[in-house]
Amino acid sequence: MSVVESQPGVPRNARKNKWIVAGLLVLLVAIVVLNLPRGFSDDLSLIGKGKAAVVLVRDKNAVESMDLMNLLDSIRGQYAGRVEFLLTDYDTPEGRAFIAANNAAPITLVLFDAGGKQVKVLAAPQTAANLQQEIAAIPKMTSAKTSGRAPL
Repeated sequence: MSVVESQPGVPRNARKNKWIVAGLLVLLVAIVVLNLPRGFSDDLSLIGKGKAAVVLVRDKNAVESMDLMNLLDSIRGQYAGRVEFLLTDYDTPEGRAFIAANNAAPITLVLFDAGGKQVKVLAAPQTAANLQQEIAAIPKMTSAKTSGRAPL
């Protein structure tokens, strides 16, 4: 007779219930991970490498930051090959250095042209239409060396 079976008041299937709960927790974590936005690099060295860049200064604990990330995720397909969508976390050494160098703040977007020149800092919240307008206004979306044609 096992210890669980010999203790009064402990159901026989307690061990089974623990496995069910553990399995449900793993499933929940998998669902959350699969629904996170994808494709946001934190490689800030891509700025000025021939494509315009939009950098989200993220605060992982702020709902507004996640909303802004979801907004970027919804429009970035329109800019494939022309704009790098990057992020940096404000609470990391790299993020703090980026903020200081670019007069940014947490939960902002910093826009750069293809040559790495800062174009604008945008505060949240933004709409898709407003953000598309701001990205379209970036003077040099791509450089001639990456697109094979003259800069825009």
